[in-house]
Amino acid sequence: MGPAEDAQHAIRRSTRLPLEIPLLVTSLDPKTPFSEQCNTTLVNAHGCGLIAPRAIAQDVQVRLDMVSAKRHTTARVREVVPLGGDTETWLLGLELDVPGNFWGIDYAPSDWKVEEVVCLPAEPVRQEPPAEAKLAPRRRWRLTDISAGACYLETAIPLPVACDVLLSFRVAEKEYLLEGIVRVSHPEIGMGVEFTQTPERDPGAEVEELIGHLKTSGEVPKIFVGRKEGRKEVGNRSHPANSPPASPSSGASSGPASNDDLLDPLLQLIRQAPSLTAEQFLSDLHAQRLGKRRDPRLALALQVLLTGTDVNGRPLNQRVVTINISRRGALLEGVHGIVTTGAKLSLSRLHHTEQFQVAWVGEEGTPAAGQIGVAAVDPNTTFWSDVLETMVQSRTV
Repeated sequence: MGPAEDAQHAIRRSTRLPLEIPLLVTSLDPKTPFSEQCNTTLVNAHGCGLIAPRAIAQDVQVRLDMVSAKRHTTARVREVVPLGGDTETWLLGLELDVPGNFWGIDYAPSDWKVEEVVCLPAEPVRQEPPAEAKLAPRRRWRLTDISAGACYLETAIPLPVACDVLLSFRVAEKEYLLEGIVRVSHPEIGMGVEFTQTPERDPGAEVEELIGHLKTSGEVPKIFVGRKEGRKEVGNRSHPANSPPASPSSGASSGPASNDDLLDPLLQLIRQAPSLTAEQFLSDLHAQRLGKRRDPRLALALQVLLTGTDVNGRPLNQRVVTINISRRGALLEGVHGIVTTGAKLSLSRLHHTEQFQVAWVGEEGTPAAGQIGVAAVDPNTTFWSDVLETMVQSRTV
C-alpha cells in the first residue's frame, strides 16, 4: 500500500458523517501561505473533507479554527482534488494530527472512540472570520414516530424539505445508520424523514431490527442527523426502504407502488404532508399514535379525467385510473407527460372537478413509471366522499 493509499485509509478508518462546519484554515508552513474560510463536507474522528477556494500542497500542516466553539487543532493535507466550476474550487482531504471528536458532535458513532482530541488553548487568529462563518445552534433530536419507511423527529431547528440526510440511532448498545430524505419540515416543531435505499444498500432489515429494539428495551435512542451531500438528483430523489430497488445507473428513486407502502400509514402521511397545514399533519400524526387513521386508503380502480399542463407547458387532458384513494388524495396510474411534485392538476368525475397537488411522481424506468400521488388542495374536499361512504356502508352490512 503506497503513501496515498495509507493516507486515505487513515482518514476513512472511522465512520464519516456528512456535515457542514465552517472552519478558518491557516497554513503553518511559511513557504505555503494560506488562510481561508472553508466549509467541511464530511467529518470523522480522523479528519475531514472540505471545500477550499484554492489549492494547497499535499503534506502541508494547517491549523483548523472552529471560531464559534473557541477551539482549534492541527491537521495535514493528504488529498487535493480540483472541482472546477466558474469559480474554481478544490476538495481537500485533511488528516487530524490528534484523532478524536474535535467536531463536538453529541452521540458520535461508536467507532469514534479513540483517544480524546487535544484542543490547543485559544490564541489570536490571523483574521476575523465573517459573521456567517459561525456555527448554527446545536440541534437536539427526539424520535416520536417510526415505521418501516419513515420517521418523525421533533427538533426546534429542522432541516429543509428535500434535504438528503444520514441518521444515526444508538439504542441497546448498538448503532443504526440510515439514509433518508426530509419530506416535511415544521419550524420549531420537527421534520418527517422518508428512509431511502440505494442499489448498494437496502436498510429494511436494519429498520425492522431498530424498531424491535425500541419496543423491547424501552430505551430513549440517542440520535444524530447530518446532511448528506452530493447525491445525484434523479426523478423524485430517493428510494424508500420498502420499494423495489432502482437500477444501478439510476441513482435513488421513490414511490408508493408496493403493497408494503400502502400498509405504512406513517410513510403515506409524510408523503402527503406538502398538501397539509402543520396543524392538519400533526393532528393526523397524533391520531396514528393512538392507532387511528383519519384517512385510510382503499384499493379501488376508478376512471377520472386529469387536466393541467406538463413541465414544458403542454396541455394534459387524459383519462387515468386510480390505484387507491383516501379522503384527501389518490394514487393514479396511466399518466402520460412529465409532471413534477408541487404541480397543480385538476381531476374530474361525475360532473365534479377539484384541484389537486402532485405529492409524488413515479420514476421512469421503474414499475412506478406513469404513476403519480396527488393530494387535494382543499383540506375539506368531498371529491371521493360518495365512493368512500358507499365502501364504508358495504363493509358494515
